[in-house]
Amino acid sequence: MVMGKAKYYNHGKLGKGKLSVVDIGVAQRNAVGFEWGLYFWRLPSGHLFKNEDGDPLNIPSVKGDVGQISKIRTAAAHLGHPEGEPWFYAGINRATDEEYAEQVDRLNSGLIPSLNDIGAVAAAKKSLEIYGDVD
Repeated sequence: MVMGKAKYYNHGKLGKGKLSVVDIGVAQRNAVGFEWGLYFWRLPSGHLFKNEDGDPLNIPSVKGDVGQISKIRTAAAHLGHPEGEPWFYAGINRATDEEYAEQVDRLNSGLIPSLNDIGAVAAAKKSLEIYGDVD
């Protein structure tokens, strides 16, 4: 979570955040049982609280971690948006600029962008079992 230097504001757009999406939170937890992911700060309007670059305020966590929830709540209040609530999205994690660039390269090469994408890896494995390899 970035505090201090980055200025966060509500502009109501998703922006170009660098997150590796694995699956929709509730479906992922129900299907695979993931309890790890990111907490975001969701404003009363339903939009995520983001900085000027469109990156949402977030913190890595497991679902229900009171300490991490307290940290994101404190950060949101410090940045001028105490109203709202923490919102958990299961099965995603942050990516550095280098990891993001690597994921884009893998995607452009026809590969699974992130091997941490459990859903995509499982689907690829199932496809190989059903249809076989390329050769």
